[in-house]
Amino acid sequence: MNKKNDYKDVQSIVRPNIRETVAYHVEQVPCPVVLDANESPYSLSEKFGERLYEIIASTELNRYPDINGTALREVVANKEAAEPNEILFGNGSDEIIQTIISTFCNPGDSVLMPTPTFVMYSSIAKILSADCVEVPLQEDWTLNMDSFLDNISKSNPKVVFIASPNNPTGKQYSIEQIEHIANNCNGIVVIDEAYVDYAPFSVDKIYRSLPNIIVLKTLSKVGLAAIRLGYMLGDINLVEHINKVRLPYNINSVTQSVAIEAIKSWDEIMSQVTLVINERDRAYKILKTVEKVDPVPSSANFILMKIKSDISGTYKGLLDNGIRVRWFKNMPKLGDFFRVTIGKPADNDRFLWALRESV
Repeated sequence: MNKKNDYKDVQSIVRPNIRETVAYHVEQVPCPVVLDANESPYSLSEKFGERLYEIIASTELNRYPDINGTALREVVANKEAAEPNEILFGNGSDEIIQTIISTFCNPGDSVLMPTPTFVMYSSIAKILSADCVEVPLQEDWTLNMDSFLDNISKSNPKVVFIASPNNPTGKQYSIEQIEHIANNCNGIVVIDEAYVDYAPFSVDKIYRSLPNIIVLKTLSKVGLAAIRLGYMLGDINLVEHINKVRLPYNINSVTQSVAIEAIKSWDEIMSQVTLVINERDRAYKILKTVEKVDPVPSSANFILMKIKSDISGTYKGLLDNGIRVRWFKNMPKLGDFFRVTIGKPADNDRFLWALRESV
């Protein structure tokens, strides 16, 4: 029997919280200068590119990838001075965020985060039917510790997400603040260090003294966004449980091989990171001199700035000059802010000139 027409409104089958969710969207207006995605402006060397051809050619595409990423785990463990069983990989940090929430949260459990921050924390939590508790940052984009701890006490979150440095503010929170939060939380505290390579310090292996802390890292911000590799470090017992939720074969063979080769070239990557840091600091000093622009000091590879004029006209002026930045249009507290990714010097100069002309 054909039941094709049994459901007149197929959308009614979709869970209500999914119907109310807006899909993650990036507005990609074609532009020669793209400074809106927090990517590194640098590719790895030509020699590394040649090695990629060898990697792809030698990959047995008819075989499943190493389900545990054994060789990659050893390389990352060496890079982080960690134990291999303290590491878990994800198809980008997004997948790890989803896996963590799935591991610890029942429907209706609380997931807490400061705002504004990386949108995927709340987006994934809502998709998984968790209750999002958002604690506003202070006017200077720092944590309001009293409010944060009070909300932890009231909501008893299963998971707390803290991006440090934070996206989109660029602010890094102190290790003392993070320790204080973890000591006052009954749940898991996730420290997302996606931008830590551009920052002055890392929480490192803090999870060894505070086992309810998980540290997230990624290769996406240092020149390897295309391979979509994120990883977490944490207490071996937590990693073991989270690994039960991880989808099998989630890291493909090419990604594993490329990541291994890239980490072996880490000195080259860090030399490019240094170039970006120097450009970030140079751009910030110049932005401080631009009338009607108020930049926020950053520990990441981007700068958030308030536009104190017609922001719509300024955005159009940048697009007319072939430059795309991130405008947080209609977002609470951020509607009159741009976030600009630090690019190569020539691209940064072009942006700074166009901003002066447009603001």
